[in-house]
Amino acid sequence: MKVVLTGATGFLGSHLLKKIVNDTMHEIIVLKRSFSNTKRISDYLNDKRIKYYDIDKTDISEIFSENKIDAIIHVATKYGKKNSSVEKILETNLMFPIRLLENGVQNGCKIFINTDSYFNKEGLSYNYLLDYSLSKKSILMWLKYYSKDLKIANMVLEHIYGENDNPDKFTEFVIKNIAIDNVESINLTKGYQKRDFIYVDDVTDAYVKVLDFEEKNPDNGFLSFDTGIGKAVSIREFVEEIKNISKSTTELNFGAIPTRADEIECSIANNENLLNLGWSPKYDIKSGLQKIINIYKGQN
Repeated sequence: MKVVLTGATGFLGSHLLKKIVNDTMHEIIVLKRSFSNTKRISDYLNDKRIKYYDIDKTDISEIFSENKIDAIIHVATKYGKKNSSVEKILETNLMFPIRLLENGVQNGCKIFINTDSYFNKEGLSYNYLLDYSLSKKSILMWLKYYSKDLKIANMVLEHIYGENDNPDKFTEFVIKNIAIDNVESINLTKGYQKRDFIYVDDVTDAYVKVLDFEEKNPDNGFLSFDTGIGKAVSIREFVEEIKNISKSTTELNFGAIPTRADEIECSIANNENLLNLGWSPKYDIKSGLQKIINIYKGQN
């Protein structure tokens, strides 16, 4: 198939790009901006199976008219950190995917895979990233509307961790400071909140499984896939595992930072839909963290 991929220069998107190139025969059309940092995918910039378009210089309708696109995987997102305006959040998380959906339907595209987050699950709220959360809940309504014309899969991602994440992300921050830099001490919340931590390679495996399924699935419609290992551990346990594996001497100051008032206490994936496709996680927390630490120490 010819597969459009957005967000390929980001953390998850770059891992997914490599997964599709290395493990499938699909051709990939990457939509990025002319000023995007391509460091994460530098080894793939000249790959013959990948075509790159700068969406700030090329109209999306032109991209669809030039290519017979079979599937769209939408990973690009804006969280609303660093004082991002609501307008920019809505452009990335709502208007951009709607344009993709519209052009996909008009040009015979059959599959749209969307990227969602655990804190948008029904019954949960997260005021810390409220603008982001509202924009993602809004696109869900449009996805369901377009599901009469497309096979739509919504990937509800739990707490992903992996190498080369953004330095301001929690998992990357604690791994680098504790396991690699071995800082003297690090301040943390009490860490009692529980998360379903999933290693990025298991996430990209899930995307490819869903893509394969939707290629064979004859029916349009909306399907949701909780993407996690199905087990939650406390943030405290996660951080302590980093210290144990790396034999770090960093002092962990649990409780030095107050827990957010609206913090989600526990999130666990109901991954039955993924398991039914033959997917299963290959990494537990210990093996996932060990792989990341080995990679970073090798790079250093």
